[in-house]
Amino acid sequence: MVKKISTLLCLLTMIMCQVSAAKVNTEKSITVNGKTRKYILYVPNSVKDNAPLIISLHGAAGHDTDRSPFRMDVADNVGCIVVYPQGEQQYFPVFGGNTNGWNATGERNEEIDFFKAIINETAKEFSINRKRIYCCGFSNGGMMTYAAASAASDIFAACASISGFPLNEFHHRHTGYRPVPLIHIHGKADDFVKFSCTPIIRDNMVARNGCNPKPTVTYANGRYTKYEYAAGEGGFPYTFIAIDGMGHNDFTDKTPEGNSTRTMWNFISKYTLDDACDKTLKWRLNIDAEGYDPAQHSWTVNNTKTSFLYGKAKTNNDNNVYPSMQFEAADYTFNIAVTGNEGESVTVKLIHLNDARKVLLNTTVKAGEEVSVPFTVKKYDEYRMLITKSSANVKFTKCEIHSTKVIGNEDNKEPEVEPQPEPKPDPQPEVDKDGLVKIPMTQGKQYDTFARTTEVVGEDYNTYTATGDLQIAVKEMNIDVKGCDYVVVKFAEPVKAGWKIAFWQSQDLVEIPEGATEYKFVFANDDKSPKAVTGDVLSQICIMTFFGGYTAPLEAKIRGVYKHYTATTAVEAVTSSLAMPVAYYSTSGTKLNAPLHGINIVRMSDGRRVKIRK
Repeated sequence: MVKKISTLLCLLTMIMCQVSAAKVNTEKSITVNGKTRKYILYVPNSVKDNAPLIISLHGAAGHDTDRSPFRMDVADNVGCIVVYPQGEQQYFPVFGGNTNGWNATGERNEEIDFFKAIINETAKEFSINRKRIYCCGFSNGGMMTYAAASAASDIFAACASISGFPLNEFHHRHTGYRPVPLIHIHGKADDFVKFSCTPIIRDNMVARNGCNPKPTVTYANGRYTKYEYAAGEGGFPYTFIAIDGMGHNDFTDKTPEGNSTRTMWNFISKYTLDDACDKTLKWRLNIDAEGYDPAQHSWTVNNTKTSFLYGKAKTNNDNNVYPSMQFEAADYTFNIAVTGNEGESVTVKLIHLNDARKVLLNTTVKAGEEVSVPFTVKKYDEYRMLITKSSANVKFTKCEIHSTKVIGNEDNKEPEVEPQPEPKPDPQPEVDKDGLVKIPMTQGKQYDTFARTTEVVGEDYNTYTATGDLQIAVKEMNIDVKGCDYVVVKFAEPVKAGWKIAFWQSQDLVEIPEGATEYKFVFANDDKSPKAVTGDVLSQICIMTFFGGYTAPLEAKIRGVYKHYTATTAVEAVTSSLAMPVAYYSTSGTKLNAPLHGINIVRMSDGRRVKIRK
């Protein structure tokens, strides 16, 4: 009997291991736009060919190792691949500094490039269904999910957010390339990404997706309130679930399915990129829809119900969440249909959100008419809508905005194999007699909020004047130093005390000696010194003030920042004084306009071919 029980336990253990084990469960690295980014790839054993793929985004200050918010047990059960990307350092005012997160602007930016690269890399190893790629996120990851719904709805078939929506610095761009199905789960007790702001987000998404503005509401006492906004013609639905007693969390068991990950999956998995929709639809909301009260949804309505205003400028206490109509640069049409008595009419205006003098559209439509009014937006901006009825009897039967063509490109395709052009020789820097090449002096910003000094550009040198601590004069990022052995800063006048310099991320901030006319930084070649160069790239040069040690105003006259190339040395000497170089070739045989740094093949005027190192 004991033997049978032991055998049964072993069998059960084997079955459980087979169910829970994964084909792949590892952190990977990928280079995107010259940067190394990381992500965890989770492929359960249950995955089959043509599998759906989920991009799951952690919150601010989180990590890919959080595996948030899409839980692996659900992936095991449904057979989907999950990718957990690692966010980069972002500046978050609420945290008072930098922390891991997402640049959730709603624009097509480096984050979308990162996601695309992950998708393509995963597709090389596994059979994925590019029509069933989804995005979900928690907190700042949820903000990025909303951003992806705008900037990459031609990649993601549907999206899901928990405890995250566009707010503060990320409240932008609700109008994407096409409508996108989206589910949002949020705790009623969340006072961090404030639940109190969610009604405005919902109204924006309902109009953006062309939904029926009157939801179907389901209550489960002590658990949730579920609002389902049904899709209108050419649009997709939007679902919002408010969780009783939940604060700022990435998981809850109070959803209808008893598992927020499963709830997200059950919603998003129903959709594919092949689902029919009107990709030109940008905004639809009928204020006269049955059961819809505009005054309860950010519209300002007068007592006679003949004036309706939507959109208001942000204030200091609204977390940058406010009603507005947002448009990308494009050509649009406003489609309006009106009913009412003969002689009655309605006037619609689109007015710039912050400048009432800028009117984008102004049209009057008579009762019984249906019209399409064209207008053009030259750059992304925000507007309000003012509707004025001649009588409360006038009603809209259509009130929607379309782009005249699909905005954006279809990006989610199998990569096409294109013929590779012949490699072109690298452009050669103009090296002076001392082997120096000037590096452009900038005051660039990347992940810092320090003040910049005043900068006066001169013919022979630039003058930088600091008036306080933590002021940057020169900041140059990611400098190509292939073939170089040091960098030098040259001053037009002896430098004054108080200037600091760093070659981050490999050297601490150090003092530039008072009276110096140059400062040289030699790249380390030993194992003890910090390495300045990674992959032939110097991460940063920064010249700045720090704390004290000087009298303001502090001035520096900088002639230039230079990188030094190593000297040209012969590998094979040319003995004939009559022979001259007539053609240069790379070692692979490609003809060059000038010799590269490295080994070159040179054809001489006397017919010989020699090898040199430049």
